[in-house]
Amino acid sequence: MEEVELKEEKKGHRLIFKILIFLLAFVGLLFCYMYFFEPKTIITQEYAIVNDELPDSFNGFKIAHFSDIHFGRTTNEDEVTKVVSLINEMKPDIIVFTGDLFDNYITLSSENKEFLKSTLSNLSATIGKYAVTGDSDSIDEAAFKEIMEGSGFTILTNTNVPIFYEGNTPIYLSGIPSITKSSPDIANALKKDIEGNFYQILLCHEPIIFNNVADSANLVLSGHSLGGLLRIPFLGGLIKKDNVGEYELGKYTTDSSTLFVSNGIGTENLSLRLFNYPSINLYRLYNYE
Repeated sequence: MEEVELKEEKKGHRLIFKILIFLLAFVGLLFCYMYFFEPKTIITQEYAIVNDELPDSFNGFKIAHFSDIHFGRTTNEDEVTKVVSLINEMKPDIIVFTGDLFDNYITLSSENKEFLKSTLSNLSATIGKYAVTGDSDSIDEAAFKEIMEGSGFTILTNTNVPIFYEGNTPIYLSGIPSITKSSPDIANALKKDIEGNFYQILLCHEPIIFNNVADSANLVLSGHSLGGLLRIPFLGGLIKKDNVGEYELGKYTTDSSTLFVSNGIGTENLSLRLFNYPSINLYRLYNYE
């Protein structure tokens, strides 16, 4: 009888051991996926934006939007080169970057900075390339300016530019710097040089600014949240950041405005992603359904 009980106990121990081995293997594989695979798998997402305030001449106008590179963490030379290739395949009319080229905890060498400037110079848009600063870019604002302007980007700091496309009626593209690191002049950014009810696009880093501009900007493009990095079905992102609010990822609308929050290219603090691929957004504008 004791021998039978001993055999059953050994079977139980073996079963527990097998379960532990399985769990350890599963956790190991999941970690490898979150660290090595998903952060490197950059996808593109396309959206149609319909607004009857758009001039007829802007039907089909294309905007490529990328954000939050955080170079040196999980985004390195191969990933930046891939971003440039994917955006150029879109053949956009304008390209916009909504901040965090750098990472708070990564020190870039002069070679890194030269690589970024050289590679981002290869981005091609028929009209122009525009950027705003993110909170992490404050670690070296001079380098951010040197890289972005050196690669052909116009940095919009509490200002705007009129964009013309196949006609004489413009839309306005405005930009403000990170609200985490500065006190932006939103009113001046949205102020138009020409009187009239022109379609208005605002570039910002932190999406919570949507609460303040939904009545004055037709379209708001932001980043910062990184989609919460680790997304769990029905729970959303697990990594919460300041100045995100309810606008964690994707599209948000009011009666008069639309916000798109990019889930970014890189990672921050935690070098992992789950159910949240790094992505580039392409928007096509139309003034009819």
